[in-house]
Amino acid sequence: MKKKLLLIFLIFSSIIFSQDYRYTNTLFPTVIKTSDVVYGSAPFINTITSFNESSTTNGDLVMDIYTPEGDTEMSRPAIIFAHAGGFINGNRNHDDIVDFCTFLAKKGYVTATIDYRKGMFLADENVPLHGARAVYRGLQDGRSSVRFLRANASTYGIDPNKVYFAGSSAGAFIALHAIYMNDTEKPTEANASSYTSLFIPYSAPDLGSVDIGGNLAFEGKPDAVISLWGAIQSPDLITVTDTTPLFMAHGIVDGTVPYDIGHPFGYPALPVVSGSKKVNDKLDVLGFTNKCTYFVDGEDHEFYGASNGTWLTSPNTYWDEIFDRSVDFLWKQHKPDVDFTDSSSGLSVDFVDNSTGAVSWLWDFGDGNTSTLQSPTHVYATSGTYDVKLYIENNIKSWDEVTKSLTYAPLSIADESKLDFKVYPNPVNDLININSKSPINTVEIYSVLGKQLLSISENMDRIDISHLNKGIYFIKVYSNNNVGIKRVVKE
Repeated sequence: MKKKLLLIFLIFSSIIFSQDYRYTNTLFPTVIKTSDVVYGSAPFINTITSFNESSTTNGDLVMDIYTPEGDTEMSRPAIIFAHAGGFINGNRNHDDIVDFCTFLAKKGYVTATIDYRKGMFLADENVPLHGARAVYRGLQDGRSSVRFLRANASTYGIDPNKVYFAGSSAGAFIALHAIYMNDTEKPTEANASSYTSLFIPYSAPDLGSVDIGGNLAFEGKPDAVISLWGAIQSPDLITVTDTTPLFMAHGIVDGTVPYDIGHPFGYPALPVVSGSKKVNDKLDVLGFTNKCTYFVDGEDHEFYGASNGTWLTSPNTYWDEIFDRSVDFLWKQHKPDVDFTDSSSGLSVDFVDNSTGAVSWLWDFGDGNTSTLQSPTHVYATSGTYDVKLYIENNIKSWDEVTKSLTYAPLSIADESKLDFKVYPNPVNDLININSKSPINTVEIYSVLGKQLLSISENMDRIDISHLNKGIYFIKVYSNNNVGIKRVVKE
């Protein structure tokens, strides 16, 4: 029975203290897809290509949610993906965003793809009106999806303070505006207005706040954004308070969404937008550093092997690069930060954890021994250089680690300084006397392996060592800024 309990304990311990590298390594072979989750409702234009902005019908906004099968963690970051399609077509089942969701869920994230309202008429003189309103509706729906996951965090095992948003093309417009546009920056086209199309008068209703619908008690701005070949209305939307972490990927010769500045699709009737370069330039001016960019010369739109979200044949090497950079970017948003210091007395070493955000620790001392204490003391058997690794995790199982090559050697009488003191008798049985011409501050006694056995700061002239085993010990004496070491033999 005892052997079984010991085996269970060892297995349990290895599970608890294993180095999982969650969110960067693939830990789960399969995912569970929960389809057709209603995340809100909003007025849809009755015909996607209609120029009548007032003809709407209220409808459901829907997402699919992906979770790692078999995962027991219930506080995980979430990532919402919005598809491409120019605000005219597309859906939440596009190849690229489904692959993003699947592969990231296998690393431990909760992921989701959303459908959002589409509709933009490109054949009359009111194209700027229709274009601005299409983006604004997408912004509203993107923020609704963020609020929904925050409000239902306990249901889906999500950390409500770590809800991220990613988008491709039109979806990236949504992502960028979700962090850079607020109610005071609402475009005039999104207000109530009257216009004429084909000599027929129409009225466009006020689209309302950037946050409409349900769950309004929750924040709609994502905690980080991935923008793949996206753009915004103007860099003026970005202010010094807009500090949301951002990763942008863009082809420099993108002919669909301009990398720099220009008309989407090269269509002059659409309003000029500012692409990733302009966004990055503005962030540089503001001194913003929590961003990553991947701008590729000579590449066009969706250059990782897709066309409107569908793989042309299969993802190319750019997909691997963008996916890996996305994984690294997201992990950095929620990982703890690891660091430690060490202080040694011979082969006895005190390791001090200086990490931030950690709730568990795994030390590998480089000699085959480990510890799960926050700040352990370890005694090495022999002198040498050891690769000491500290692996930490925070409350959502995100991790960080560091390895340092450190050298330790046993205490030696060669370490003795100019401090003059005497110890007697030597050899000694029970009581040892210490005499020094200088005032003594502290006396320490160490084993030959360098482990500290005693530290005394009073009554230091006569010390009882009767409890120590027979053998060789080192007496280390501190006096002001001087240190002296002598060897004694206990009989």
